[in-house]
This record gives sequence, structure tokens and C-alpha cells, in this order.
Amino acid sequence: MVVALDAMGGDYGPKVMVPAALEAVSNGDLAVALVGDVEAVSGALKENGASNHPLVQVVPSEGVVEETDNPAQVFRTKPRASIFVCSGLVKMGKAQGFVSMGSTGASIAAATVTFGTMDGVSRGTLGGPIIGYAPNTVIIDLGANIDIRPQQLAGFGTLGSVMARVVYGQKDPRLALLNVGSEETKGNELVKETAELLKRSKLNFVGMIEPYDLPLGKAEVVICDGFVGNIVLKLTEGLGERIADHVREKSGDDALADEVRSMTNRLATFGGGPLLGVNGIAVVGHGAAAASGVATAIGTAKHVIENDLVGAQQKELAAFLAESA
Repeated sequence: MVVALDAMGGDYGPKVMVPAALEAVSNGDLAVALVGDVEAVSGALKENGASNHPLVQVVPSEGVVEETDNPAQVFRTKPRASIFVCSGLVKMGKAQGFVSMGSTGASIAAATVTFGTMDGVSRGTLGGPIIGYAPNTVIIDLGANIDIRPQQLAGFGTLGSVMARVVYGQKDPRLALLNVGSEETKGNELVKETAELLKRSKLNFVGMIEPYDLPLGKAEVVICDGFVGNIVLKLTEGLGERIADHVREKSGDDALADEVRSMTNRLATFGGGPLLGVNGIAVVGHGAAAASGVATAIGTAKHVIENDLVGAQQKELAAFLAESA
């Protein structure tokens, strides 16, 4: 198995991506294609004493997609950028999936353009467990889709349920809608209409939950639009960082402070999660992830490839669309 890694992505580029790749291949059960500037990547390999590692290859690319670039336009202006070369390797069958800690928008654009979306899905969606106190709760969407329709949001419930089973081993995941209250009468039209669709589905829909409930593990899959989800994510990360600093300042306990940071910043700690709704494997991660987190993300890519996450999504999404037609 070969996993393509965007070596130029993330906050630190090859400095973190190369050690992550070496850690990921240490068991000898997969290979990594490091995609990026040849000089920079080769230099990092040399610094790590792995210039000729048999399970790591360097694939050249030209340019990097910055966070300020427009994802909808950058494919035309930087077609040889590392993220697009990564998705191209998967399309050509030279890799079975790709991992990137770079621009989320560019990763979604690359996967969408290169792989195409599944029937009934207009754009891929991102999700994962973001709160350490509820490690089995997957929240979708975390920022990929700001404006969506009820049918799309309900479809995220199907995709999230598949993810909970395939990635996290949940047999019959409970599905909930994030709302301003648990009562059915509360919420905007998007939430109310989505709830009606989910009630008619065969998903294990348990109703509405409030943000207060997220750390309590009341559902294995929680869905919301990307605007709400990204605010929840950023608030959790920012609050966690400040609380960790406060613990360190008041107690001098570095270990406890690091534990608080880990519990409130799961994406940086564990790398990232798979992009759902596209016909290929793409794992999108946190730009600040350390080498260990990126290596974990590569392991996630390996796991979902082996367990046919794409096929499972296609099958259950088709069933959901038939039910809600």
C-alpha cells in the first residue's frame, strides 16, 4: 500500500512531514510517497538519516497552496502544487490515498475535482472527534460546507454513521442534530427540516442535542452545518489552549497542562480524519499537527483503505437517498 503525503502542507512542511513519514513506515506494512519540493524534502530526509529509505519515495511538485489562496481558482493557477500532485497519484493508481495538513479548502477541492463526489453529494464533508471527554463522538461538518440544504445535512448523517462504524468501530452509532435546544420546536428551518428527513430514515436518530451535551458523549455522530461546526471547533481549541496555559501558570504542572491541551485539541493531537462523500481516500488534518499526529493520520488512511470506507459510504448513501426520495 502507498499513501501520498503532502510534504509541503501544514505549518512546518518537510520539517514535520518527513519524520512523520518515517514513523508511519516503521512497521514495514506500507510505503509513503513524499510529494513536494525535491531539494527541501531530500534535505529533510538526509537530516533524519534516511536518504535512501526503501519505503519512502520523493515525488516532485511545484508550488504550495497557501491558506489565503482561493480554493476554487488555485487548481488553475497552481496545477502542479503538492496537494494536486497527491490527488493525481491516487487517481492514477500510484497511491491508494493521500494525506494533507495543508489548506483544507484546497484538499477538498483536489479530492472533489480528482475523485468526484458520490451520488447525492455535491461536496465532500469533514468530521471527527474534537473533544477528548467524548472520544467516540464524531462531529460533522467542521467547516467544509458553510451553506447547505436539509437533504445535504441529512446525508452527512449517513456519511458520519459509516465513518463511526468503519473508523471507530461503533456498531449502531446514535445520530443527533446540534441545535440551540433539545426540543423539536427549537432551531432554524435547516435543523427542523433535516430532523424530519432523519426521522424517516433507518439511521439511529436520537433527536436534538445542545452544545452543552457534546462533552457528555450522548451521541456517536453529531451533525451541523460547517459554519456552526467550525465555530465549535475553534472555540474548543482556543479555550483549551488558554485553560492549559492557566493550569501551567497556577500549578507549574506541565504534564497536566499538556493533558488539558490534548483533551481539547484532538485534531492537532491525532492528525486528522477522512474526507467523506468523495470517491477516493483523502485524510485532511490540522496544520499544527506534530509528526506523531501526522503519522497517526497516515495510519488512519491505511485503516480506511483496508476497510473500504469509500464502498461503505456509496452503499449506505444510495440506500438513504432511496428512503428519502
